[in-house]
Amino acid sequence: MHLQGGKDTPLRSPITTHVLDTCIGKPAPQVAVRLERKAPGSSQAWETVATGRTNVDGRVPDLLPPSDYVNPGIYRISFDTDEYMSRCKAQHPTFFADVPFYPAASVQFQITPEQVRQHFHVPLTWNPYGYSTYRGS
Repeated sequence: MHLQGGKDTPLRSPITTHVLDTCIGKPAPQVAVRLERKAPGSSQAWETVATGRTNVDGRVPDLLPPSDYVNPGIYRISFDTDEYMSRCKAQHPTFFADVPFYPAASVQFQITPEQVRQHFHVPLTWNPYGYSTYRGS
């Protein structure tokens, strides 16, 4: 067991996420997730840091290896809502549109040098015509 800074708290991925499908009121399983960090010194280039998929509870608890540190910088987390919506459409053919309005949802957030030892939970609440995010715990 990895402990956080000598505390009794187990280490976890410093960045986690989950996706809630507000259209059906349930977690969204098997949504592909990509975490990127803006390349230092670049205004356009992004480096992929990690990829994953939401589990049956709509969560990606192991996006990064367990740690009590994350590099500072500007991050972008992207969700493949197109693939997820295609599966929803197959299960509920008359309920979901043929073409998604949001084929992907991306959220940018910044981690400052003063925050590198904090945990960042960046969830997505999604439906075919809108999405929202917040900094969770």
